[in-house]
Amino acid sequence: MFDRYPTTSRFLLAGVIASLGILSSASSMQDAPVIPGDVDAWRADLWNAAVAGDDQLVEAYLASIPTDADPASMATLKAALVARDGHDAQSDDDRDAGRRKAIDELEEKLEASDITGALTAAVRLQTLSDDWDAVLEQDRIKSLIARADGVEAASRAEGDWLQVQEILFRLRTLHEDTSRKATHAAYDAQLEEVNRRIGLLARYAPRALYELRARNMARLEPETEFPEFNEAFAEDWKEALNGISERMVRAALRTAASEHVSNCGWKPLLDGGLEAVEIFSTTDQLVENFEGLADPVKVKAWRGLIMDERRGLDEKPDGEVSRQEYHQIMRALIEGNRETINVPEEIILREFAEGATYRLEDVYEDQYTQVIWPEQLRRFQQQVQGDFVGVGVMIRHDDKREIMIVNPLEGSPASRGGVLENDRIVAVNGIPTTGWSLTRAVSEITGPKGEEVMLTLRREEVEEPIEVPLVRDRIKIRSVNGWYKKSLDDQGTPAWDWYLDPEAGIGYVRLTSFNEESFRDFLVAVDEMRAERALRGLVLDLRFNPGGLLDSAIRFSNLFVDGGEIVSCEDRDGIKVWSRPATPQMAFLKDLPLVVLVNQGSASASEIVSGCLDVHGAAVVVGERTFGKGSVQSLHDVSDKSGTAALKLTTQYYALPALPGEERGRLVHKTPGDDDWGVNPDIDVSMTPEQNQKAYEVRREADLIADWDQDRDPGDRPNPSKLIEDGIDAQLEMGLLILRARLLEAASEPAVVTG
Repeated sequence: MFDRYPTTSRFLLAGVIASLGILSSASSMQDAPVIPGDVDAWRADLWNAAVAGDDQLVEAYLASIPTDADPASMATLKAALVARDGHDAQSDDDRDAGRRKAIDELEEKLEASDITGALTAAVRLQTLSDDWDAVLEQDRIKSLIARADGVEAASRAEGDWLQVQEILFRLRTLHEDTSRKATHAAYDAQLEEVNRRIGLLARYAPRALYELRARNMARLEPETEFPEFNEAFAEDWKEALNGISERMVRAALRTAASEHVSNCGWKPLLDGGLEAVEIFSTTDQLVENFEGLADPVKVKAWRGLIMDERRGLDEKPDGEVSRQEYHQIMRALIEGNRETINVPEEIILREFAEGATYRLEDVYEDQYTQVIWPEQLRRFQQQVQGDFVGVGVMIRHDDKREIMIVNPLEGSPASRGGVLENDRIVAVNGIPTTGWSLTRAVSEITGPKGEEVMLTLRREEVEEPIEVPLVRDRIKIRSVNGWYKKSLDDQGTPAWDWYLDPEAGIGYVRLTSFNEESFRDFLVAVDEMRAERALRGLVLDLRFNPGGLLDSAIRFSNLFVDGGEIVSCEDRDGIKVWSRPATPQMAFLKDLPLVVLVNQGSASASEIVSGCLDVHGAAVVVGERTFGKGSVQSLHDVSDKSGTAALKLTTQYYALPALPGEERGRLVHKTPGDDDWGVNPDIDVSMTPEQNQKAYEVRREADLIADWDQDRDPGDRPNPSKLIEDGIDAQLEMGLLILRARLLEAASEPAVVTG
């Protein structure tokens, strides 16, 4: 089991910008390579250089295309090279302009005393620079950091946690991936503590959080009117506690103590739980719903109890702390709570368990272990399985706490029934949705396949509510996508054009996750490609793929690797606990030239696939270093008669296959202080924030065709070809260039090449 989409602070703020590191010629090489003059040797050597990650040699080969190449193929390749070089030059100019703009914005924000805006500009300036440490040495940046520290301290004293969060987030990002590791760690620890307090407000004090958000909005957009607080939301915090029991918490912590990859035992879990309930009692705004926190005498007594328990725990050797200490501490907390702050017992249980799992993150760098509470479990299961029965809408709360349609899933009953983005669901089956949580909305809208549900919608600029009857159906979360979506059938199944370059026979598959149906859908895609024409090369796009199921990743890898190890898992002592070898008969794509695209959003199962293919030389990996999520989670049932729940627990680290001459494979998991993590691409190509955003917009416009006006000229429909033609997607452009070179034909060569 793998986890959700992860990302770094810098990637969230501004994207990842670094120099392309690819030379336009071999002039800088000490010894000029001997480049073969015939196509067969040239394309084989170029491909081997790409697989080996020798980007300078790749460029040298691209600059010397053999003269015996097929004229049409050579012309296409040369045109692509000229276009790529032009796009690279434009990208360099854009980066220079971006730095100048960031400096101007930094000065402007400082003049206006907008510290968060100035920090954002500083991060952007640093991201567009070649030396991130040097940026921190600039006087204006030093002065900005000092001012930011002062504003953060003042905001903390006022309890303005959103302002504190914004400042600390940017300060941490400025120091991320620089030599100032201690400073980064200090900002990171402060930010995590603030995040925990904001999380408590979101869960238990909605009015207090609303007031902080209104204050933040007034600071950022003073002309914008903030909606009034929705009183129906005030009691939502109770739903988060439904079904929680002491037995549930005990089972989760018992499993974590004995089976976590760190072999941590009970002590850190119990201390983390005690710390969490103390933080709860010292977050002043929670008095909104818990009047016991308003009594300083009761709070002092409660904190005294916690301090006594933490002292007693600290005095015991790690190996002597067991389940008995858990029972003793939990009894003391439950009884002490009744006698002091007197909050609902389920709060003590939930926060204690949350604190225990947080301690695993704080001490053992494990941010993936978590208790999945009863109110969360259903959505978690849908995410893993990749399908559910419903009407196909993504929903969220708007600022008025109304249920808003983010978008109807293309081809779903909602899309076919006329539900639109930004519609508000005001009733379900005649029952008003006022005050509903998202969990309740999901429960009411989903249900048995074939049954009807009536949504009452309020639409902008439409006076009367609209009633839309929808028949629930199986909603598939599609993870296998092609190059150009041609159409949708009545069930919402897309028909794809899979070919990125039809003339060269180069296919394209964008894989957004590894769910239970991903592998089967990929095989269908390959069959469709081969039914149309000879499949001679493939781009497998794993960018922004957060991972998914381990078995799916292994099966994908095995398609291209016919021997050796695919992946293994190690315990905390580096001992291999299991290994999965390739099955030769599954590797029916092993001779297919393959380029895999990755970036910082590629994580977990994506790293298994890209890393395995890279080690075995089965693909050229292009893009940026991946996220570095190399831990494996297993799911444990901790349900009780009061409710169903699960513990997602990190139990192992996965390792890539060992390179020749190595005794063990490389771990890709990133931990604080590490300089080496993730999967490093063979050909390093970065993209600017503007390129990433524009690429997303182009792809989204091209893919969302359900409501396209069929009466309009089909030629007006957005086409993803501009990603390459306009140099928007530099990584895809480079991957296609390498494949075109690998498939370059000799003047008299037959049309099909498989090797």
